[in-house]
Amino acid sequence: MSQATTATVPGSQRLLQALSALRHRNYRLYWFGQLASVLAQNMEGVAQSWLVLELTNSPLLLGLTGLTFAAPTILLTLLGGVIADRADRRRIMIFSQWASALNFFIIATLVMTEWIALWHVMALAFISGCVRAFDRPSRMALLPQMVPKEDIANAVAVGGTIWQLNRLVGPAAAGMSIYLVGIGPTYYICFFASLSAVFLWLPIRTEQRPTAPTSAGLVQHIIDGLHFIRANEIYYTFIGMTFFNSVFGMSYLILMPVFARNVLDVGSQGFGFLQSTGGAGALCGVLAAAYFSHVRGQGLQAIGGAVTFGLLIMFFAFSKSYPLSLALAFFLGLSSQLYMTTINSILQVNLPDQLRGRVMGIFGLTWDLMPVGGMLAGAIAEFAGAPIAVGFGGFMVAGLAAAVAVCLPRIRRLEQ
Repeated sequence: MSQATTATVPGSQRLLQALSALRHRNYRLYWFGQLASVLAQNMEGVAQSWLVLELTNSPLLLGLTGLTFAAPTILLTLLGGVIADRADRRRIMIFSQWASALNFFIIATLVMTEWIALWHVMALAFISGCVRAFDRPSRMALLPQMVPKEDIANAVAVGGTIWQLNRLVGPAAAGMSIYLVGIGPTYYICFFASLSAVFLWLPIRTEQRPTAPTSAGLVQHIIDGLHFIRANEIYYTFIGMTFFNSVFGMSYLILMPVFARNVLDVGSQGFGFLQSTGGAGALCGVLAAAYFSHVRGQGLQAIGGAVTFGLLIMFFAFSKSYPLSLALAFFLGLSSQLYMTTINSILQVNLPDQLRGRVMGIFGLTWDLMPVGGMLAGAIAEFAGAPIAVGFGGFMVAGLAAAVAVCLPRIRRLEQ
Protein backbone atom coordinates (compact mmCIF):
# COMPACT_ATOMS: atom_id res chain seq x y z
CA MET A 1 0.00 0.00 0.00
CA SER A 2 1.47 3.34 -1.02
CA GLN A 3 1.66 6.42 1.16
CA ALA A 4 -0.93 8.19 -0.97
CA THR A 5 -3.37 5.31 -0.63
CA THR A 6 -2.76 5.05 3.08
CA ALA A 7 -3.47 8.73 3.59
CA THR A 8 -7.00 8.37 2.13
CA VAL A 9 -8.01 5.36 4.26
CA PRO A 10 -10.70 6.29 6.84
CA GLY A 11 -9.80 5.99 10.51
CA SER A 12 -12.19 3.08 11.13
CA GLN A 13 -10.66 1.10 8.28
CA ARG A 14 -7.16 1.86 9.57
CA LEU A 15 -8.21 0.39 12.92
CA LEU A 16 -9.30 -2.80 11.15
CA GLN A 17 -6.01 -2.85 9.25
CA ALA A 18 -4.18 -2.56 12.58
CA LEU A 19 -5.55 -6.02 13.45
CA SER A 20 -5.53 -7.48 9.94
CA ALA A 21 -3.32 -10.45 10.89
CA LEU A 22 -6.05 -11.73 13.21
CA ARG A 23 -8.30 -12.39 10.21
CA HIS A 24 -6.30 -15.56 9.57
CA ARG A 25 -7.36 -18.62 11.57
CA ASN A 26 -3.85 -20.04 12.03
CA TYR A 27 -2.55 -16.74 13.33
CA ARG A 28 -5.47 -16.34 15.77
CA LEU A 29 -4.68 -19.75 17.25
CA TYR A 30 -1.00 -18.85 17.38
CA TRP A 31 -1.72 -15.47 19.03
CA PHE A 32 -3.93 -16.85 21.80
CA GLY A 33 -1.49 -19.72 22.38
CA GLN A 34 1.36 -17.21 22.64
CA LEU A 35 -0.67 -15.17 25.11
CA ALA A 36 -1.00 -18.21 27.42
CA SER A 37 2.60 -19.30 26.90
CA VAL A 38 4.13 -15.89 27.63
CA LEU A 39 1.87 -15.49 30.68
CA ALA A 40 3.34 -18.76 32.00
CA GLN A 41 6.89 -17.52 31.32
CA ASN A 42 6.31 -14.22 33.12
CA MET A 43 4.69 -15.85 36.12
CA GLU A 44 7.40 -18.51 36.27
CA GLY A 45 10.12 -15.84 36.35
CA VAL A 46 8.62 -14.29 39.49
CA ALA A 47 7.90 -17.66 41.10
CA GLN A 48 11.43 -18.94 40.48
CA SER A 49 13.05 -15.81 41.95
CA TRP A 50 10.85 -15.98 45.04
CA LEU A 51 11.48 -19.70 45.46
CA VAL A 52 15.27 -19.34 45.25
CA LEU A 53 15.23 -16.53 47.80
CA GLU A 54 13.06 -18.60 50.15
CA LEU A 55 15.39 -21.58 49.81
CA THR A 56 18.71 -19.71 50.09
CA ASN A 57 18.17 -16.04 51.05
CA SER A 58 21.14 -15.40 48.73
CA PRO A 59 21.14 -12.75 45.95
CA LEU A 60 24.27 -14.45 44.54
CA LEU A 61 22.49 -17.80 44.12
CA LEU A 62 19.52 -15.96 42.63
CA GLY A 63 21.84 -14.53 39.99
CA LEU A 64 23.49 -17.89 39.38
CA THR A 65 20.09 -19.50 38.82
CA GLY A 66 19.33 -16.88 36.18
CA LEU A 67 22.70 -17.58 34.56
CA THR A 68 21.93 -21.32 34.58
CA PHE A 69 18.91 -20.52 32.40
CA ALA A 70 20.61 -17.95 30.15
CA ALA A 71 23.80 -19.89 29.35
CA PRO A 72 22.26 -22.78 27.35
CA THR A 73 19.88 -20.34 25.65
CA ILE A 74 22.82 -18.29 24.36
CA LEU A 75 25.01 -21.28 23.49
CA LEU A 76 22.37 -23.34 21.68
CA THR A 77 20.31 -20.70 19.86
CA LEU A 78 22.35 -20.95 16.63
CA LEU A 79 21.80 -24.71 16.62
CA GLY A 80 18.12 -24.12 17.31
CA GLY A 81 17.95 -21.86 14.26
CA VAL A 82 19.47 -24.57 12.05
CA ILE A 83 16.95 -27.14 13.31
CA ALA A 84 14.11 -24.69 12.64
CA ASP A 85 15.26 -24.45 9.01
CA ARG A 86 15.50 -28.23 8.58
CA ALA A 87 12.48 -29.56 10.49
CA ASP A 88 8.76 -28.88 10.99
CA ARG A 89 8.65 -25.60 12.92
CA ARG A 90 5.13 -26.19 14.21
CA ARG A 91 6.11 -29.55 15.73
CA ILE A 92 9.20 -28.06 17.36
CA MET A 93 7.08 -25.26 18.87
CA ILE A 94 4.49 -27.68 20.23
CA PHE A 95 7.07 -30.15 21.55
CA SER A 96 8.94 -27.30 23.28
CA GLN A 97 5.73 -26.14 24.93
CA TRP A 98 5.03 -29.69 26.14
CA ALA A 99 8.52 -29.74 27.66
CA SER A 100 7.96 -26.38 29.38
CA ALA A 101 4.62 -27.56 30.80
CA LEU A 102 6.26 -30.74 32.12
CA ASN A 103 8.99 -28.65 33.77
CA PHE A 104 6.38 -26.52 35.54
CA PHE A 105 4.48 -29.61 36.68
CA ILE A 106 7.61 -31.25 38.11
CA ILE A 107 8.75 -28.22 40.08
CA ALA A 108 5.19 -27.55 41.34
CA THR A 109 4.94 -31.12 42.60
CA LEU A 110 8.36 -30.92 44.26
CA VAL A 111 7.30 -27.74 46.05
CA MET A 112 3.95 -29.18 47.14
CA THR A 113 5.57 -32.37 48.48
CA GLU A 114 8.30 -30.27 50.20
CA TRP A 115 11.05 -32.20 48.41
CA ILE A 116 12.28 -29.12 46.59
CA ALA A 117 15.98 -28.23 46.77
CA LEU A 118 18.07 -25.59 45.04
CA TRP A 119 19.69 -28.12 42.71
CA HIS A 120 16.22 -29.08 41.45
CA VAL A 121 15.47 -25.44 40.58
CA MET A 122 18.83 -24.95 38.85
CA ALA A 123 18.60 -28.22 36.92
CA LEU A 124 15.12 -27.40 35.67
CA ALA A 125 16.22 -23.84 34.84
CA PHE A 126 19.02 -25.32 32.71
CA ILE A 127 16.54 -27.59 30.92
CA SER A 128 14.23 -24.62 30.34
CA GLY A 129 17.12 -22.68 28.81
CA CYS A 130 17.84 -25.57 26.44
CA VAL A 131 14.17 -25.75 25.45
CA ARG A 132 14.03 -21.98 24.83
CA ALA A 133 17.02 -22.17 22.48
CA PHE A 134 15.06 -24.44 20.12
CA ASP A 135 11.62 -22.97 20.78
CA ARG A 136 12.19 -19.29 19.98
CA PRO A 137 13.73 -19.62 16.48
CA SER A 138 10.92 -21.97 15.45
CA ARG A 139 8.19 -19.67 16.77
CA MET A 140 9.67 -16.64 15.01
CA ALA A 141 10.30 -18.52 11.77
CA LEU A 142 6.81 -20.05 11.71
CA LEU A 143 5.00 -16.72 11.68
CA PRO A 144 5.22 -16.01 7.90
CA GLN A 145 3.71 -19.44 7.19
CA MET A 146 0.48 -18.37 8.92
CA VAL A 147 -0.23 -15.05 7.18
CA PRO A 148 0.26 -13.74 3.61
CA LYS A 149 3.27 -11.51 2.97
CA GLU A 150 1.24 -8.29 3.05
CA ASP A 151 0.19 -9.05 6.66
CA ILE A 152 3.59 -10.16 8.02
CA ALA A 153 4.50 -6.71 9.38
CA ASN A 154 1.10 -6.45 11.07
CA ALA A 155 1.43 -9.97 12.52
CA VAL A 156 4.79 -9.03 14.07
CA ALA A 157 3.32 -5.89 15.63
CA VAL A 158 0.12 -7.56 16.88
CA GLY A 159 2.26 -10.37 18.30
CA GLY A 160 4.31 -7.78 20.18
CA THR A 161 1.25 -6.76 22.17
CA ILE A 162 1.39 -10.17 23.87
CA TRP A 163 4.70 -9.42 25.54
CA GLN A 164 3.66 -5.96 26.69
CA LEU A 165 0.27 -7.10 28.01
CA ASN A 166 2.00 -9.82 29.98
CA ARG A 167 4.67 -7.38 31.14
CA LEU A 168 1.84 -5.47 32.80
CA VAL A 169 -0.21 -8.44 34.03
CA GLY A 170 2.12 -11.43 34.45
CA PRO A 171 4.38 -10.34 37.34
CA ALA A 172 1.45 -8.86 39.28
CA ALA A 173 -0.61 -12.03 38.77
CA ALA A 174 2.31 -14.17 39.94
CA GLY A 175 2.89 -12.03 43.02
CA MET A 176 -0.77 -12.13 43.98
CA SER A 177 -0.95 -15.89 43.34
CA ILE A 178 2.11 -16.55 45.53
CA TYR A 179 0.57 -14.41 48.27
CA LEU A 180 -2.86 -16.08 48.11
CA VAL A 181 -2.12 -19.75 47.37
CA GLY A 182 1.68 -20.19 47.49
CA ILE A 183 4.53 -20.98 45.11
CA GLY A 184 3.51 -24.57 44.32
CA PRO A 185 -0.01 -23.71 43.09
CA THR A 186 1.47 -20.78 41.15
CA TYR A 187 3.66 -23.24 39.22
CA TYR A 188 0.56 -25.35 38.57
CA ILE A 189 -1.07 -22.26 37.04
CA CYS A 190 2.01 -21.96 34.78
CA PHE A 191 1.57 -25.63 33.87
CA PHE A 192 -2.08 -25.20 32.86
CA ALA A 193 -1.30 -22.01 30.92
CA SER A 194 1.43 -23.82 28.96
CA LEU A 195 -0.83 -26.80 28.37
CA SER A 196 -3.58 -24.55 27.01
CA ALA A 197 -1.04 -23.13 24.53
CA VAL A 198 -0.33 -26.67 23.30
CA PHE A 199 -4.02 -27.37 22.70
CA LEU A 200 -4.47 -24.05 20.91
CA TRP A 201 -1.52 -24.77 18.61
CA LEU A 202 -2.42 -28.36 17.75
CA PRO A 203 -5.15 -27.33 15.22
CA ILE A 204 -2.73 -25.00 13.37
CA ARG A 205 -2.25 -26.28 9.83
CA THR A 206 0.56 -24.88 7.72
CA GLU A 207 2.10 -26.07 4.50
CA GLN A 208 5.53 -27.47 5.27
CA ARG A 209 8.06 -25.85 2.98
CA PRO A 210 10.73 -28.42 2.20
CA THR A 211 14.29 -27.22 2.12
CA ALA A 212 16.62 -28.05 -0.71
CA PRO A 213 18.54 -31.28 -0.16
CA THR A 214 22.02 -30.70 1.17
CA SER A 215 24.88 -32.77 2.49
CA ALA A 216 26.17 -29.93 4.68
CA GLY A 217 26.37 -30.58 8.41
CA LEU A 218 24.97 -28.54 11.26
CA VAL A 219 28.13 -26.46 11.67
CA GLN A 220 28.12 -25.55 7.97
CA HIS A 221 24.46 -24.52 8.20
CA ILE A 222 25.32 -22.21 11.11
CA ILE A 223 28.20 -20.73 9.11
CA ASP A 224 25.93 -20.25 6.09
CA GLY A 225 23.48 -18.27 8.23
CA LEU A 226 26.26 -16.03 9.57
CA HIS A 227 27.65 -15.51 6.05
CA PHE A 228 24.21 -14.54 4.79
CA ILE A 229 23.89 -11.86 7.47
CA ARG A 230 27.37 -10.53 6.81
CA ALA A 231 26.74 -10.32 3.06
CA ASN A 232 23.38 -8.51 3.26
CA GLU A 233 23.24 -4.89 4.33
CA ILE A 234 19.66 -5.02 5.63
CA TYR A 235 20.35 -7.87 8.04
CA TYR A 236 23.74 -6.88 9.46
CA THR A 237 22.55 -3.29 9.88
CA PHE A 238 19.32 -3.99 11.73
CA ILE A 239 20.74 -6.88 13.78
CA GLY A 240 23.61 -4.57 14.71
CA MET A 241 21.15 -1.88 15.78
CA THR A 242 19.32 -4.48 17.87
CA PHE A 243 22.62 -5.50 19.47
CA PHE A 244 23.32 -1.88 20.43
CA ASN A 245 19.79 -1.55 21.78
CA SER A 246 20.23 -4.62 24.00
CA VAL A 247 23.77 -3.97 25.22
CA PHE A 248 23.72 -0.18 25.53
CA GLY A 249 20.13 1.07 25.29
CA MET A 250 18.35 -1.19 27.76
CA SER A 251 20.85 -0.49 30.53
CA TYR A 252 18.49 2.21 31.77
CA LEU A 253 16.05 -0.54 32.83
CA ILE A 254 18.73 -2.45 34.69
CA LEU A 255 19.85 0.67 36.56
CA MET A 256 16.31 1.97 37.13
CA PRO A 257 16.37 1.02 40.87
CA VAL A 258 19.50 3.15 41.29
CA PHE A 259 17.74 6.16 39.76
CA ALA A 260 14.67 5.64 41.93
CA ARG A 261 16.65 5.39 45.16
CA ASN A 262 19.75 7.57 44.66
CA VAL A 263 18.89 10.12 41.96
CA LEU A 264 15.14 10.76 42.22
CA ASP A 265 14.80 9.74 45.89
CA VAL A 266 11.38 8.10 45.43
CA GLY A 267 12.06 4.68 46.95
CA SER A 268 10.60 1.34 45.93
CA GLN A 269 7.10 2.76 45.38
CA GLY A 270 8.42 5.31 42.90
CA PHE A 271 10.47 2.59 41.23
CA GLY A 272 7.31 0.53 40.72
CA PHE A 273 5.55 3.47 39.06
CA LEU A 274 8.54 4.04 36.78
CA GLN A 275 8.41 0.39 35.70
CA SER A 276 4.64 0.43 35.16
CA THR A 277 4.75 3.68 33.20
CA GLY A 278 7.45 2.25 30.96
CA GLY A 279 5.36 -0.87 30.42
CA ALA A 280 2.34 1.24 29.45
CA GLY A 281 4.48 3.14 26.96
CA ALA A 282 5.82 -0.11 25.51
CA LEU A 283 2.26 -1.38 25.00
CA CYS A 284 1.37 1.85 23.21
CA GLY A 285 4.50 1.41 21.10
CA VAL A 286 3.53 -2.00 19.75
CA LEU A 287 -0.04 -0.79 19.16
CA ALA A 288 1.37 2.14 17.19
CA ALA A 289 3.56 -0.25 15.20
CA ALA A 290 0.47 -2.33 14.40
CA TYR A 291 -1.43 0.80 13.34
CA PHE A 292 1.37 1.93 11.01
CA SER A 293 2.35 -1.56 9.78
CA HIS A 294 0.82 -0.96 6.33
CA VAL A 295 2.56 2.39 5.87
CA ARG A 296 5.65 2.64 3.67
CA GLY A 297 8.96 4.12 4.78
CA GLN A 298 9.80 1.46 7.37
CA GLY A 299 13.56 2.06 7.12
CA LEU A 300 13.24 5.72 8.07
CA GLN A 301 10.77 4.79 10.81
CA ALA A 302 13.29 2.36 12.34
CA ILE A 303 16.19 4.83 12.16
CA GLY A 304 14.12 7.75 13.46
CA GLY A 305 12.80 5.61 16.30
CA ALA A 306 16.32 4.57 17.32
CA VAL A 307 17.61 8.15 17.31
CA THR A 308 14.60 9.26 19.37
CA PHE A 309 15.08 6.39 21.82
CA GLY A 310 18.77 7.21 22.31
CA LEU A 311 18.07 10.91 22.89
CA LEU A 312 15.28 10.12 25.37
CA ILE A 313 17.68 7.85 27.30
CA MET A 314 20.14 10.75 27.60
CA PHE A 315 17.38 13.09 28.85
CA PHE A 316 16.26 10.44 31.34
CA ALA A 317 19.83 9.90 32.57
CA PHE A 318 20.22 13.52 33.67
CA SER A 319 16.64 14.22 34.83
CA LYS A 320 16.34 15.19 38.49
CA SER A 321 12.55 15.61 38.35
CA TYR A 322 10.38 12.59 39.14
CA PRO A 323 7.35 13.74 37.07
CA LEU A 324 9.66 14.39 34.11
CA SER A 325 11.30 10.98 34.58
CA LEU A 326 7.86 9.33 34.61
CA ALA A 327 6.99 11.00 31.30
CA LEU A 328 10.35 10.03 29.83
CA ALA A 329 9.90 6.42 31.00
CA PHE A 330 6.59 6.29 29.11
CA PHE A 331 8.09 7.64 25.89
CA LEU A 332 11.16 5.42 26.26
CA GLY A 333 8.92 2.37 26.32
CA LEU A 334 6.90 3.66 23.37
CA SER A 335 9.84 4.59 21.13
CA SER A 336 11.81 1.43 21.93
CA GLN A 337 8.95 -0.92 21.07
CA LEU A 338 7.94 1.07 17.99
CA TYR A 339 11.35 0.92 16.38
CA MET A 340 12.27 -2.61 17.51
CA THR A 341 8.93 -3.96 16.24
CA THR A 342 9.57 -2.17 12.95
CA ILE A 343 13.00 -3.81 12.65
CA ASN A 344 11.52 -7.23 13.40
CA SER A 345 8.90 -6.65 10.68
CA ILE A 346 11.51 -5.58 8.11
CA LEU A 347 13.58 -8.72 8.74
CA GLN A 348 10.56 -11.04 8.55
CA VAL A 349 9.22 -9.50 5.33
CA ASN A 350 12.53 -9.61 3.45
CA LEU A 351 14.02 -12.87 4.75
CA PRO A 352 14.29 -16.00 2.53
CA ASP A 353 12.31 -18.78 4.19
CA GLN A 354 15.13 -21.35 4.00
CA LEU A 355 17.27 -19.11 6.25
CA ARG A 356 14.52 -17.76 8.48
CA GLY A 357 15.18 -19.93 11.52
CA ARG A 358 18.91 -19.19 11.61
CA VAL A 359 18.67 -15.44 11.02
CA MET A 360 15.73 -14.87 13.38
CA GLY A 361 17.46 -17.05 15.96
CA ILE A 362 20.48 -14.73 15.83
CA PHE A 363 18.18 -11.70 15.95
CA GLY A 364 16.50 -13.13 19.06
CA LEU A 365 19.90 -13.97 20.56
CA THR A 366 20.80 -10.27 20.74
CA TRP A 367 18.15 -9.84 23.45
CA ASP A 368 19.86 -12.45 25.60
CA LEU A 369 22.90 -10.17 25.72
CA MET A 370 21.13 -7.62 27.93
CA PRO A 371 22.94 -8.93 31.05
CA VAL A 372 26.24 -8.07 29.31
CA GLY A 373 25.01 -4.51 28.94
CA GLY A 374 23.91 -4.55 32.55
CA MET A 375 27.40 -5.54 33.70
CA LEU A 376 28.99 -2.85 31.50
CA ALA A 377 26.60 -0.15 32.72
CA GLY A 378 27.07 -1.28 36.32
CA ALA A 379 30.86 -1.05 36.00
CA ILE A 380 30.65 2.47 34.54
CA ALA A 381 28.13 3.50 37.20
CA GLU A 382 30.41 2.20 39.95
CA PHE A 383 33.15 4.67 38.94
CA ALA A 384 31.32 7.52 37.18
CA GLY A 385 27.74 7.31 38.44
CA ALA A 386 24.49 5.94 37.00
CA PRO A 387 23.64 9.06 34.92
CA ILE A 388 26.93 8.84 33.03
CA ALA A 389 26.50 5.09 32.47
CA VAL A 390 22.95 5.40 31.12
CA GLY A 391 23.70 8.57 29.15
CA PHE A 392 26.62 6.80 27.45
CA GLY A 393 24.28 3.97 26.43
CA GLY A 394 21.81 6.43 24.91
CA PHE A 395 24.61 8.16 23.02
CA MET A 396 25.74 4.83 21.54
CA VAL A 397 22.22 3.91 20.35
CA ALA A 398 21.50 7.31 18.83
CA GLY A 399 25.00 7.58 17.38
CA LEU A 400 24.81 4.26 15.55
CA ALA A 401 21.36 5.08 14.15
CA ALA A 402 22.57 8.49 12.94
CA ALA A 403 25.59 6.84 11.31
CA VAL A 404 23.29 4.38 9.52
CA ALA A 405 21.13 7.25 8.26
CA VAL A 406 24.17 9.10 6.87
CA CYS A 407 26.30 6.22 5.58
CA LEU A 408 23.65 3.74 4.38
CA PRO A 409 21.09 5.61 2.25
CA ARG A 410 19.62 2.32 1.00
CA ILE A 411 18.56 1.47 4.56
CA ARG A 412 17.16 4.96 5.07
CA ARG A 413 15.09 4.68 1.88
CA LEU A 414 13.85 1.15 2.61
CA GLU A 415 10.10 1.07 2.11
CA GLN A 416 9.21 -2.32 3.64
